[in-house]
Amino acid sequence: MSPRVGMSLDMILRAAAGIADEKGLNEVTLAAVAKSLNVKPPSLYNFVNGLQGIKTELAVSGLTMLYENMAASSEGLTGERAMLSLADAYINFAEANPGLYEATFQKIKDGRMENLSSRLVNLVVRLLTANGYARPENAIHAARGLRSLLHGFAALRKQSAFELTESIKESRKFAVVAFLRGLQLDKQ
Repeated sequence: MSPRVGMSLDMILRAAAGIADEKGLNEVTLAAVAKSLNVKPPSLYNFVNGLQGIKTELAVSGLTMLYENMAASSEGLTGERAMLSLADAYINFAEANPGLYEATFQKIKDGRMENLSSRLVNLVVRLLTANGYARPENAIHAARGLRSLLHGFAALRKQSAFELTESIKESRKFAVVAFLRGLQLDKQ
């Protein structure tokens, strides 16, 4: 069977990401993607290796976008400004792309995912150490702590858990700055 004229992997991924962002990653099925593209599910196999292929490509796409946003946000910045910009980029990505963000947490055996994950961790570790928030021997722990803090904000925000009138962005800034200052105490 030849591929449908005009169809591409990019079109399939945009459709799948739209479904994931709107309804959640579990709602991404071959039938749902095919329906959104007005094709029959077998047509998708010309471009992806089934549902797992779509989810793998979503994860790669999401992690690529997250890395690029975080790297660009902190470029040329130092200290607290660099770390706050990195944190904003993380949260903004998670809020703007909830389905792609969710896809980045899948356990997928794919060299691209491993490479992207390493690049992302190395970016955060490099910024933490270069800006004096961590030593090389504890930088992974600091990066995990920062990720946990940011993921917590993203997850709570997705659930509309912050209902008070105070600025969520200010709360996030407060928490990130407190975390970074706590890391500096570890160096004394």
